[in-house]
Amino acid sequence: MEPKSTYIIEQSIKLFAKKGFSSTSVQEIATQCGISKGAFYLHFKSKDALLMDIFHYYYDQIQGKIDSINELNLDARQTFLKQMQVTYEELAAHRDFIIMQIREQAIPFNDNIEEFINKTRLQSYLFYHYHLRKIYGEDKEDILWEVSLLMQGILKGYMDLIIIEAADVDYEAISRSMLRYADYIVEGFEKHNDQPVINESFIKNILPDAFTDNRKKFFLEELKTRKKEADRDTADTLTVLMEEIKREEPRPAILKALAANLEPLEDYKGFLQELRLFYRI
Repeated sequence: MEPKSTYIIEQSIKLFAKKGFSSTSVQEIATQCGISKGAFYLHFKSKDALLMDIFHYYYDQIQGKIDSINELNLDARQTFLKQMQVTYEELAAHRDFIIMQIREQAIPFNDNIEEFINKTRLQSYLFYHYHLRKIYGEDKEDILWEVSLLMQGILKGYMDLIIIEAADVDYEAISRSMLRYADYIVEGFEKHNDQPVINESFIKNILPDAFTDNRKKFFLEELKTRKKEADRDTADTLTVLMEEIKREEPRPAILKALAANLEPLEDYKGFLQELRLFYRI
């Protein structure tokens, strides 16, 4: 994204947080940014388009910070802890953006924004389950859907303190607390031989087919685009990966091996993270 577009986004958020999205005009945004109204439309087609780019901008910023933790070669527990800490730090840094969403109860969501929000919500389910599975093992996989849901509830509780109450919180400390709570919940299931309400079959029923189809379509289109500029060895790997994704039931071991082949390529970091989360490899 161009620096000027980024600047407009950041200034717009301040206005939206103060006045609300609907009550803020394009002219006010332009004035705040020190540009003409016409210059605004050189960067964004409309105020709705700006809002869409704002969602992408902040999501990409947070996701980029989370993905960078994977490069530190930490164990599964420390990786998750650091990613939770970064999540809280980024939420606090983007407090104005979140306040705008809380205060603005009637944002004119279009299909693109609705699709984006649904995607990030479903990605959150996959993210938590993926990392908890890495920590506690595949043999506890069925209870981890419920544990992941509870962890998201805990995150929301802390987030309310940070965002709404503007509380000064130790982000590392609450991240460690989250992991301890996860330990207690997992131990409780084991001790009492309890059965989760939210399990694998439940999740499969609520994850819409459209989400699965759209993610597969995204992966295939992304790989097709990347293949055009790849060297011969990388292109061969991408071809095999595309064929595997096209299968009705892609094989996790094959996906994992192909992803490992692409791991040294810096430009593939974010893509591989999404692939691993979705296929839980």
